[in-house]
Amino acid sequence: MLGTSLHSHVVYAGDNGLPVGALLAVVFSSAVALLVGLWQRSALLSAATGVITYLLLGLFSLDLVSEVPLIVTGSSAEEQPPVVTAGVVWLFGQAVATVIAVLACARVLGRDRAAGTAA
Repeated sequence: MLGTSLHSHVVYAGDNGLPVGALLAVVFSSAVALLVGLWQRSALLSAATGVITYLLLGLFSLDLVSEVPLIVTGSSAEEQPPVVTAGVVWLFGQAVATVIAVLACARVLGRDRAAGTAA
């Protein structure tokens, strides 16, 4: 929920909108998935956290409750507004964030296990 509220923040550099909020939301989501995995000492739970988040984002990108979804990933305009770019970065960046969090978690936990068996 926090990432979805953060993702639509766009910073303008001249006429160009930069999806800074979406990038921060992806980093935050990756950090939470990594935290859960390391806290529970399981890369599988890190992956589950990312998958659950991705499923929720998928629901937020549908127009189930109102005519406009919480995460906008397209419009009928010829030129897409910056909020659409932010929505795409947030939605698909979540998949990348999950993979990165799981790989980092597995590496840290593997290194800890190797250090524990050596002692």
